[in-house]
Amino acid sequence: MTDENKKIVADYMWWAQYKYPSYYLNTKGDIESHHFDLNDAGLCVQEMQKRGEWVYFYDDLLDTYNGLCEDGKVSCGAENFTAWLFNAENFFNAMSEWLKERGK
Repeated sequence: MTDENKKIVADYMWWAQYKYPSYYLNTKGDIESHHFDLNDAGLCVQEMQKRGEWVYFYDDLLDTYNGLCEDGKVSCGAENFTAWLFNAENFFNAMSEWLKERGK
């Protein structure tokens, strides 16, 4: 996941440490750290649900996954979709692309 993609997701989630220079983070111990792991993915899903955007993201995920299946880049099937989605790298790359397309 690129730093640009991390910033796109962080802006959506209002994760402050990605808005400040590193020297500020080193002098302030009260800014929460995010690692873009599955715990953070769960926070993103909750935020999308609050905003009423989860279904739109999920639809985009299905389109993305189906495109990967058609290109032969992933194994197809519902069980494989779940495994693909539960990979944090896949989740956050898909989320950042979705946000880019939506202009957020």
